[in-house]
Order: sequence, then C-alpha cells, then structure tokens
Amino acid sequence: MMSKVLPIACAALMLAACASDAEDAPTTVQAPPQPVATQASQPATTQTAEAATPGGSVFDWFGPGSPAEKKTGVAVNRHLWRASLDALSFAPMETADPFGGVIKTGWYTPTPNERMRIAVYILDSRLRADALRVSVFKEVKKPTGDWVDGTVDPETVTKLENLILNKARDLKQDGD
Repeated sequence: MMSKVLPIACAALMLAACASDAEDAPTTVQAPPQPVATQASQPATTQTAEAATPGGSVFDWFGPGSPAEKKTGVAVNRHLWRASLDALSFAPMETADPFGGVIKTGWYTPTPNERMRIAVYILDSRLRADALRVSVFKEVKKPTGDWVDGTVDPETVTKLENLILNKARDLKQDGD
C-alpha cells in the first residue's frame, strides 16, 4: 500500500512546487526613476514580469528566433509608403505606422474657415491601385466659431490617390 501512495505523494509535491501565488508575485516591473531633466524627454518604461525574465517563456526557447527577428521590414509597399509621405508633406503628421500601412495627418487649414484631415491606408505589399485607400475629412467653421462637418469633393480624393500612385510608380521606375 505504501509503495502506491509514495509516488502519488511525490508527484503532488512536485506539482505544488511549480504553482505560484498570483497575489504575491509582482505583475509589473517598473524602471528606476530618472533624473528630472530627462524624464520629460524619455517615457517611463513598464515591463511585465514575463518579459523581464531572461529567455522569456519555455516556448520562446525553441522558437525560430527572438520576437525582434520575427517582425522585420515594412509590411506594405515601400514605394506607396514613401509616395504617400511625400504627397502629404504639406500637412502635419499625426500618425505613421509602416507595419499597419496607416498614415494620418493632423488638421490642415487651407483657409481660415475650413480645415482638412487626411488618412491614407496602404492595404497590400504590391504596387497596385486597389492597394491604396485615401479618406479626406473636412470641417467648416460656422459664424459662431463651431466646427461642423463639411462635404468633400470626390474629385479631391481621386486627385490625391492619383498623385500618390504616380509618385510611387516614378519611385519604382527610378529604382529607389
């Protein structure tokens, strides 16, 4: 009887030793405070306890490389990306995500009573017309000073798309 209970008790002890108490273990590790002079220029970093552990998880030990090696390069067409940035250089950039293929500008005011915001979505890694989507948002200022949505001429979107596509084609032909 004792010979049957002993292996089960050992297995139970080993499993209990592997368990962790989630309340006692810290879930985040914060970086030490930085000097006041550089604190505004550098964001505070917070790591999870798993990321702070050297080697990561057990599954990372046998994977095909580190996570930084897995996601390299730009996931969208580079010619469309560069042409879009060049075409939108007149407006302030708000967001530019090369992995997601999204470029969004801030508000651009061509006249004091109207402002525009542009979003470009690059949907494919190939240089094709259907790999590009442009959205233009317009607001008009009322006499009370409030901004209300305005209508955008569809020709504006078409002209902007054609401008980007032509620049991308020129970049590709130049071998850049």
